[in-house]
Amino acid sequence: MHRIRQLDGVRALAILAVFLHHALRIKLMWAGVDLFFVLSGFLITGVLLNTRQRPLGGFFAHFYSRRARRILVPYLLFLAVASIFLGSGWLHYWYFYILLTNLLRTLGIPVPQALLPLWSLAVEEQFYLVWPLAVYFLNERALKKLCIALIVVVPALRGAFHFADRWPIYELTPFRMDLLASGALLYLIWNSRRTVVERIGTLTGAILVAVGLSGLGLLARFGITTDGNTRTGTVFIYECCLFLSVGIMLYALAGKGVAWLQTRPIAYIGRISYTMYLVHVGIIMLVQNKLHGYAAAAVALGLTIAYAAVSWHLLERRLLSTGGAKPRPQFETA
Repeated sequence: MHRIRQLDGVRALAILAVFLHHALRIKLMWAGVDLFFVLSGFLITGVLLNTRQRPLGGFFAHFYSRRARRILVPYLLFLAVASIFLGSGWLHYWYFYILLTNLLRTLGIPVPQALLPLWSLAVEEQFYLVWPLAVYFLNERALKKLCIALIVVVPALRGAFHFADRWPIYELTPFRMDLLASGALLYLIWNSRRTVVERIGTLTGAILVAVGLSGLGLLARFGITTDGNTRTGTVFIYECCLFLSVGIMLYALAGKGVAWLQTRPIAYIGRISYTMYLVHVGIIMLVQNKLHGYAAAAVALGLTIAYAAVSWHLLERRLLSTGGAKPRPQFETA
């Protein structure tokens, strides 16, 4: 599969949205995480399908070795750096920081603020444990049916279950799988009917974005927010964000008017977005001890990009090149 250059730009949109949410408390920018999930489902499904012809052992070894090189080393480096600058209290619960960081708030375990974004990595890591099995053993038609089933069932789960606070619905994998499944289904459709996606993707994407924004506006008008932790909110707010994320992906995949997503600065931010995501909250916290408002956000963004750039050039790019293979950023997730 050739590189889809504009998806680096989509990554950039996602990380910048999340950064603005944490730096300036801009409402709904947290949905950048949802965009990351849809993008991850799309890319990981592509990676897995393109290597499915390997024997079972080689299939899993190739996938997990590459995932480890992409995710694990920068992750461990971040934990070490965060411990130096922000304390090592997280080590009391170190075993959750392997695959289970999305359980911490649900179980009432204290989470250092700088490490809060790690919940979404746990969702993706848990996805990586299950989805390769589905891709390897199911044909594409069955995979599509599985994706559709998840897209239908997960909102029903969010409506059926109610918790004392909003974090379980927001952070636990069973309530977020519709995003990953939507990305996977989008890849399956794009892979088999690319010309159709390119022909109708721009308009369809615009409609989905409009529906998502209109739905969020209507819900806000009636006072329905994630903070309210109502069944209606947990079903429809997240569905509106799913529409937004899928709409953006369709627009990008259609390839019309996407040159701005392919510009060098935007694409570069997308390329280093994984480490930006890891470190941005900790850097924001440190900067806000001295500065406030837009000045703090600007300085924190600059430092976040600088740290991620150094990590990319000195560590991550080399790890991805291990074994002689060139990095393939179109298949890397944040």
